[in-house]
Amino acid sequence: MVAHSGNARAVRTAGRLNEPRPARVESNFDGTPRQVNHQTVTVLREEWRVLDRWWTEEPVVRRYFEVVLESGEHTVVFHDGAGGRWFTQPGA
Repeated sequence: MVAHSGNARAVRTAGRLNEPRPARVESNFDGTPRQVNHQTVTVLREEWRVLDRWWTEEPVVRRYFEVVLESGEHTVVFHDGAGGRWFTQPGA
């Protein structure tokens, strides 16, 4: 078992490691990303949808894509259906 450090700042920082960041995405006619933050998408590896908290006043409706960019970077981008904005998260 790992002991808790008691450092609240460390806990808050750790929670932000994979926090979504706003992204500039140009999409194809079918909604798949063509460019992410001015980099061309070379491979669309996977796509999935999330529909959660549909019973609340703030449902989560997202369409996720795991992509490889022209730089070789793997990243995950998603379109927030409720807010209409794009976000990115580091990929595996």
